[in-house]
Amino acid sequence: MESTILIGIIIVCLVFIGICLIKRRPDLLVDFAVRAFAGIAGIYALDLLLRTQGYNINVGINPVTVLSNGLLGLPGFIMLYGLAIYYSYK
Repeated sequence: MESTILIGIIIVCLVFIGICLIKRRPDLLVDFAVRAFAGIAGIYALDLLLRTQGYNINVGINPVTVLSNGLLGLPGFIMLYGLAIYYSYK
């Protein structure tokens, strides 16, 4: 019960912070969306290319990869593939 209340409070606070950011700086939302879309397209293309070359390294598209690409951009993209390579050869 307590953890549910805590999660609810965190979600409400994050929504409030997000609304405040959007009102003050709408360009941040557009920047995030562009980086997220470019990252998704890059992941899709690189996964397809690696699969056709016979490599068994894929990242996949899910909310975590979209967030990391949207927040970090190219370093997030590189991080995702670095982690995929690290865990595929471990």
